[in-house]
Amino acid sequence: MSQEAFADRCGFARSYMSRIERGCSNASLDAIEVLAEALSVEPWQLLASDSSEDSAPELLVPYAADGSCFHPGLASTRDGSFGVGDKAAQKRFGSFLEALEYLRNMKTAKWRRPNSSGNWGIVSAVRWDKLRK
Repeated sequence: MSQEAFADRCGFARSYMSRIERGCSNASLDAIEVLAEALSVEPWQLLASDSSEDSAPELLVPYAADGSCFHPGLASTRDGSFGVGDKAAQKRFGSFLEALEYLRNMKTAKWRRPNSSGNWGIVSAVRWDKLRK
């Protein structure tokens, strides 16, 4: 169902429905009851937080001595791959999770990342911790 059709079904102006959907306007309690009825749900269900993000497993990644960590943003701009391993035996992986799995199996995790000057080099893990968002 389109936003326009849903707004008509609820008796709301399309602009009001759009503002609610984009988070630019807070729905009144009366509006929440109308929305719930139109969706055939209880009003409290519209107010319940989505805990799927909270229940997502924590991702443990290696951190270097300077506090930088291995993260999805380290993909190569050329081919999207991740460089991991010793300089002499570096491997490239097409996905972050594949590269992370390889790092987990190394005695000391090592990966490529840019330093503060933007030059790419290899760093070694000194600890593993949660990936900060």
